[in-house]
Amino acid sequence: MHIADIQKAKKTIAPYIRKTPLIRAFALEESLKSKAQIYLKCENLHTTSSFKARGAFNALLNLSSEGKKRGVVTRSSGNFAQALAYASSKLHIPATIVMPENAPQIKKEKTAQYKPTLIFAGPTQKEEQAEVEKLASSQGLTPLSPHNHNDVIAGQGTIALEILETLPSIVQYFCPIGGGGIMAGTATAFKAINPAVHIVGIEPEGANDYYLSRQAGKPISLDRINTIADGLRAPQVGSLNWPVLQQLVDEAATVSDELIKAAMRMLYDAMGLIVEPSGAASVAGLLFKPDLRKQEGDIVCVLTGANVDLDLFYSWM
Repeated sequence: MHIADIQKAKKTIAPYIRKTPLIRAFALEESLKSKAQIYLKCENLHTTSSFKARGAFNALLNLSSEGKKRGVVTRSSGNFAQALAYASSKLHIPATIVMPENAPQIKKEKTAQYKPTLIFAGPTQKEEQAEVEKLASSQGLTPLSPHNHNDVIAGQGTIALEILETLPSIVQYFCPIGGGGIMAGTATAFKAINPAVHIVGIEPEGANDYYLSRQAGKPISLDRINTIADGLRAPQVGSLNWPVLQQLVDEAATVSDELIKAAMRMLYDAMGLIVEPSGAASVAGLLFKPDLRKQEGDIVCVLTGANVDLDLFYSWM
């Protein structure tokens, strides 16, 4: 992955995606008594309420003519499923999406509204991936990973280019890590343009494969995952992302589900933002891991999504 790939992706997807706001979080600064200015990159306000549309559009637009005709297949717990379904409907490219049987109902419904071919498998990602490979082979579909595909990664990296356009003074960036696609893309862009930007990755304690992998110096896959952050449940970071994260991520930490809920509550109470657990993980790291915070300069947390069942959300609040 190179900065040129991300810059190209920015031009490719520009007609189809929204430049999301970067807002100053005065309430967080006051709560932390922070000398640093804190900003939120609001990907929760993006099309399909997550950052995933960026990578979905970039991957589809870079297909060959034959690939566009035959269509694509992916597996996703929800946010990439929605994004790919939406993008494929806009571009008139057939999409088959394999979702886990236990995916949140709101994500099933939001994906189905764009009328892709929807198949349920699982409950594990291994079973879902087996179904993807079977469909790709039998129907000639192009398989797309939600996080381990170069065009998807480059599309997600455009978030960093937008942040740098608005806030070139950024000194620290907090981002969640699941499969590692958004982190690999954004870290590549930040470090290519300003190597001094300090990159912090945040994982749920119940899905801490990258944190453990970083300690071990090699990729580790989890057999058991237990977190409310369904968008961060990848058992292992992608093979394309692992070397990028090892080279470019400066620090990594984990947060409990209770801390994620506390971050969601603060974002809702203080700023009126509804953010899903995966989307609030970066803020949980900023709020509750004080050793990670820079004391001076501009800090950005990316809010990756807002696809959460509202009844469940309000019960947590």
